[in-house]
Amino acid sequence: MADLAPIAVFAYRRTRHLARTLDALKACSEFAQSPVFIFSDGARNEAAAADVAQVRALLQARRRANITIVEAPKNLGLAASITKGVTRLCDEFGRAIVIEDDLIVSPGTLSWFNAALDRYAAEDAIWQISAHQFPVPEFHRRDTGIFLHLTTSWGWAVWKRAWDRYDPHATGWESLKTDALLSRRFDLNGSYPYARMLIHQMEGRLDSWAIRFWWTVFGAGGMSLFPPRSLVTNIGYDETATHTSFGFLKRLVAPPAAEPVAGSFLLPVEARARREDDAAVEKAIWSAQHIVTRTAYRARAVRQRLSSFGR
Repeated sequence: MADLAPIAVFAYRRTRHLARTLDALKACSEFAQSPVFIFSDGARNEAAAADVAQVRALLQARRRANITIVEAPKNLGLAASITKGVTRLCDEFGRAIVIEDDLIVSPGTLSWFNAALDRYAAEDAIWQISAHQFPVPEFHRRDTGIFLHLTTSWGWAVWKRAWDRYDPHATGWESLKTDALLSRRFDLNGSYPYARMLIHQMEGRLDSWAIRFWWTVFGAGGMSLFPPRSLVTNIGYDETATHTSFGFLKRLVAPPAAEPVAGSFLLPVEARARREDDAAVEKAIWSAQHIVTRTAYRARAVRQRLSSFGR
């Protein structure tokens, strides 16, 4: 295995969550030998200042020889903080593993990331390695990773060659307002409102790097490697959460008492996404949503199609 990839941990104001995230990473055998960069964002307002100070005190107490703490003097926001930090590590190391402060990884997660980053480093069609997986029944008995036409923000890794192609301006996003077929494809055949998220992002109503990264990968026809079952659990859906506008996703990715899978998985020999696997994920996402959400989404899709026909 090549040199271990650097780990970027992004923290804001949730000390309790961050402590659990760091404890889980520490349980990975590669953590002590990996370069670790913890990016602590500055306080957005006076109300957040005390919490940020507590986070930074925790980080100083956890400092080790392989850990670099980067304290932003002012609030960057999640999207800018991640974009800046990942760019720094990709420029310096050529790759990066990214963990936010509300994720609990299993002990095999860093092994999974590093092995996949090494194996597929020269595969331009692969943009990202994911530690997360939706609870897809068709994947429950598999022990090999799965390529999907999708990206994730819950525990991921990336190469500089892919990150350099990320388009934060989401060129061409306006077409989602008028092209119903394109919008449906971007929404994973209507299973999740990614198009609405991107429109909100570009109109200033959302702060997300992830939706713009998915638009970049979608436009390039790229794919990502996912484990057959999740190696990470999201513990962030509580009263401390900053981004919860799509709260119904909680039922899908962070069910009560969910625990990450121990261990890692095999890597596919062939770098190819299969339509039946994409369809299984789409079905799982759609099935997990509340009937009210499904109805509202269908109504928006119908309105958009009728609007496009009238143009």
